[in-house]
Amino acid sequence: MRLIRPAQPGHPRRRALLPALTMVFVGAVASAMLAFVPSSSPSTIALLGIAAALGLGIGGAYVLRALQRSPQRRLADELERLLAPSLDDSWALVVQPRLPGVSRDLGAVLVGPAAVRAMLVRDWDGHYRVRGRGWEYDTHGRRGWIACRTNPSFEGQRVADALARWAASEDLPPNLPIAPAIVFPRAHSKIVLEEPDDEIVTPDNAPWWAQRVGRLQRLSPADVARVVDALMNASERPQPTARPATTVEARR
Repeated sequence: MRLIRPAQPGHPRRRALLPALTMVFVGAVASAMLAFVPSSSPSTIALLGIAAALGLGIGGAYVLRALQRSPQRRLADELERLLAPSLDDSWALVVQPRLPGVSRDLGAVLVGPAAVRAMLVRDWDGHYRVRGRGWEYDTHGRRGWIACRTNPSFEGQRVADALARWAASEDLPPNLPIAPAIVFPRAHSKIVLEEPDDEIVTPDNAPWWAQRVGRLQRLSPADVARVVDALMNASERPQPTARPATTVEARR
């Protein structure tokens, strides 16, 4: 499976890195200047000391924060580890695409000979089950199973519908087989599947899901390349995108 990360123009982390590096530079210069200030100038020493402490301390902290992997990036890496062993190079995983009119809840788009999947990635800690399109959480207490506050099935369908509308507006093959897939890449998400209406992918069933979704040949290699190129071009083009849907983590 080919992993593709579109370049994100004007990424907020990149924008935050430049002023942080500037603060570190100013702090380093102030530290160096302290060595040349005579001891008879305590006010100058104090000002340079404050500048050095603020620049190196706060600037360094911001640099470290800007360079750390975001939670979305970590989940994308785990998504690759989850799917790559079960899918060959005829499949491409475009992670975190930014498409006009599509919510940022779209974690990735999987494109292959058999299907296009709008992937919703969730990191839920606990024990859940899904029946049809109903999601429940196990309280491990007298309340037993209770309904989740958010419903990934509905969220995934909204994202897939938006992706289909975007695809229809592009010069792409008609009637692309687009469907949602809800992915829980981490082992601490325990999902019991009781005849769900949607595709749910977990570490326990990922190989079986990949085998099932890849049975039919619906797209030619040229069509797969066209879809991937369109995703890349749209994601790397500066443009406004839809705001992410407001969701609340499922609670017990």
